Amino acid sequence: MLLVVKLGGSAVTDKARPFLFKEQRAELFARELARVLEAGSKAVVVHGGGSFGHPVASKYRLHEGGLTREKLLGFAETRYWMNELNQRIVSVLLRHGIPAVAVQTSAIALMEGGSLRELSTAPVERLLGMGLVPVLYGDVVPDLSRGVAILSGDMIAVHLACALRASALVFLVGSGGVYSKPPGTPGAYLVRELGEEDMVDVGESRGVDVTGGLRQKLECAFKAARCGARVAIGGVEHLWEMALGVDAPYTRIRASRE
Repeated sequence: MLLVVKLGGSAVTDKARPFLFKEQRAELFARELARVLEAGSKAVVVHGGGSFGHPVASKYRLHEGGLTREKLLGFAETRYWMNELNQRIVSVLLRHGIPAVAVQTSAIALMEGGSLRELSTAPVERLLGMGLVPVLYGDVVPDLSRGVAILSGDMIAVHLACALRASALVFLVGSGGVYSKPPGTPGAYLVRELGEEDMVDVGESRGVDVTGGLRQKLECAFKAARCGARVAIGGVEHLWEMALGVDAPYTRIRASRE
């Protein structure tokens, strides 16, 4: 079984506090992932930018594109901080005996007009074939028409899930799943199963998010479900259950009934 895990930035960083890494949450993620690997699965990890990538990308307005000197500086600075977050996550995984290997997204991806044009899966497949765990991340990448663009971890995760025909795609989020209303509001409850025809009030992301937040995540989740992957959205503490399809408090994503 091949599992693609999208580790949301909100799961291991505080989006409201720049460059704050939640070490204990990352440790929990590593323990849960180790359990999945011990069960015989292979895994690819894709993490978001959280409070490392998003504030810098927002500062330089990289989502607008451009190749000015300031934009290029923003490109380089965002890459620096995404690499910093990636190394912290890889370090935690290594401490738990997981053979995690960083893969620089901007070196294998190309966008055009803000849409993904190509993402080479060959390096990822080679690493998987060796028994390693590739770790990619949302990143700022070259864009043929805009100069630069933001490629979200969600888009990377669904692309890999479909291209590699993954058995499951799991989105790990700080909220623990998808709620009927923004978490914390009166009457909000965890949606246990969600289809494209269902309606929920996704609300707004907390902190800076230049990639579209929960709305884009759901679009990616439905796309992966249509590709045949079992898709779930939930908290880090339920990674093992979501990976294996065991019942627990998380949201199952259902492909369109059409």
